[in-house]
Amino acid sequence: MAGLSYRRNGWELRYREPSGVERTERFRGRSTRRPPEAALDRKAEVERDLRRCAHVPREAREVRFEVYFDQWWATRQVSRTREYTDKSRARLHVLPHWGRWRLCDIRPSDVDDWIAGLGQRMGPIAVRHCYTLLRGPIRRAVKDRVIPDPLIDIALPAKPKIRKSFDDVLTRDQARHLVASVADTDPAYATLKTNGRYQALIFMGCWLGPRWNEAIGLRVCDLNPLHAEISFGRVVVNENGGHTFQEALNKTEEYRTVPCASEVMNALLEHIARYCPGTDRERFLFLSRNGTHPLRSNFRRDVLKPALRRAGLGDRHITWLSLRHTAASLMFDAGLTIFEVQERLGHHSPTVTSEVYTHLMRERHTHGRALMETYMHTPDPAAAVTKAARAPKPAR
Repeated sequence: MAGLSYRRNGWELRYREPSGVERTERFRGRSTRRPPEAALDRKAEVERDLRRCAHVPREAREVRFEVYFDQWWATRQVSRTREYTDKSRARLHVLPHWGRWRLCDIRPSDVDDWIAGLGQRMGPIAVRHCYTLLRGPIRRAVKDRVIPDPLIDIALPAKPKIRKSFDDVLTRDQARHLVASVADTDPAYATLKTNGRYQALIFMGCWLGPRWNEAIGLRVCDLNPLHAEISFGRVVVNENGGHTFQEALNKTEEYRTVPCASEVMNALLEHIARYCPGTDRERFLFLSRNGTHPLRSNFRRDVLKPALRRAGLGDRHITWLSLRHTAASLMFDAGLTIFEVQERLGHHSPTVTSEVYTHLMRERHTHGRALMETYMHTPDPAAAVTKAARAPKPAR
């Protein structure tokens, strides 16, 4: 299968690949009788791989990382949002470092050093995203048996725990004051048609808690007043104010239908009657005066912060994400279970909901403790019946 012979002051290993291509590898050695240990080891390795049909040509083992990255990137199936952000990470942090490396030269210690360097410049979530872009091409090469897996026991930074407190959310009364303060009562603005343009948007955010991209991607056809439901799924993404595109599905790649309180539904219907006239059911609900999608940063600066100031909440750092957390808190206060909150917020697992929002269930914990204390001090009727049955009967 493979042969060693001494030629021109060295040893040559010759073998034929399964494709029929004849290969020759040279090894230095002064002895004309005994091949060097490296040549013998390589001969045994080649013969073993040929018997197992696992032989990998040297050109494949020595391919550059950037070549395999391009092949892996072309086969990915991700959303346009993920593609946009990953392209930037790869261009800035992955390919400049790993692009010219040969796949066979990457070692676990090299990956650890790279991750440690990234950790000094960015947060743990960003480091993990960059590592994913390195892991994808390498695992593709490992699956093809081009190289052994170099990603062994890689130490990644721990994910920060997202723990919300009552300082991050609004109460029911504060949410109502905020919604009522969206419209400017100044006489110079009170008669404008665009005054309070996003009042229904904030109302929906406080009670239904959609993601920002889901909220501005809402269309007229997504509302079902007959069954009091709203379907979230299609999103509008605006990256850095310069790239706006629509997605067919949301972050969890699915649609979800959320029951909607009549008060919220009526506010949305009034918004449609005022700002979305006509019969086009594919029209977006929340657009700016110019017919464009509002930017999150501009919305907070021009709409949310002035409304917070007029509501007496100007000292609170409230963002759209805070409204989503507020909706979760109000759902728990209303008595919804964690599974119902998970479905309404669109989390892929109730574990995510519990990790983020468990601390917002303080009132329910207090109520539950009171119920347990009452139960502990309430006589058990069944025990009373059993005790009466076991009591000795009076003699006749």
